[in-house]
Amino acid sequence: MKINFLKRCAAALMAVSVLSMGLTVSAAESTVPGNGPAPGVYDAAGPDLPYDQYLGALLDVCFRNDARAFVALGLGSKEDAAAVYNAILDTEMNSLDLDSILGTECPESLKNDFRNAMAQVLAHARFAVAGCDLQADGSYRITIVYEKMFFFEPLMNLYTAILTDLATTWLSDPAAAPSEEDMMIQILAALCSSMNVCLENAAYAAPALATVSVEPVNGVYLPNTEDITGLEELLFDTDYIND
Repeated sequence: MKINFLKRCAAALMAVSVLSMGLTVSAAESTVPGNGPAPGVYDAAGPDLPYDQYLGALLDVCFRNDARAFVALGLGSKEDAAAVYNAILDTEMNSLDLDSILGTECPESLKNDFRNAMAQVLAHARFAVAGCDLQADGSYRITIVYEKMFFFEPLMNLYTAILTDLATTWLSDPAAAPSEEDMMIQILAALCSSMNVCLENAAYAAPALATVSVEPVNGVYLPNTEDITGLEELLFDTDYIND
């Protein structure tokens, strides 16, 4: 199992960046749709721009479903932020495709449990935007303080133990074993409950530093998508799954 939240976030960040600035022929003529003129701090002409706040607001939406800074900076409405956040979770749920795994329609309650668990994985990420430095090439380097969460290794260890217990129980009395469909539902439910247990007992590494570049693209500054997706390996122990 591997989450792809950060890839969804990167796409969302790019979409929000372009949409919220209302790109037209000239960046200086940008407007935020439905919110009047875009704040001057997002004009690509000035050297002292709060791109750390800008990136932080976008990450707050994607990870924490927190639209306060997003709205305060004029990037969009609370509803716009909710649409971005829900789109990330929608895409992730579609990629899981629980119906195909079961071979039938997955119970709505189990889908909701998975969606809530994924949202909690995002919310448990520990990071803070800590500075913004102008680079010689005109880009900005945003410093992020983060703590890697150890999630996938304990998840797989716990989940494997639960599956072993389930299999032992079913094999000990085949006549009383559930149907194949019910087995699959129990297996998926075990994964979801394992996620919740590991989130409740999450451990973190010592604080470390990372950087994300915000670069000019056609006169407007956008987060570097490779830097954003690279955060996945820093915020979560995905190396355990990838190895």
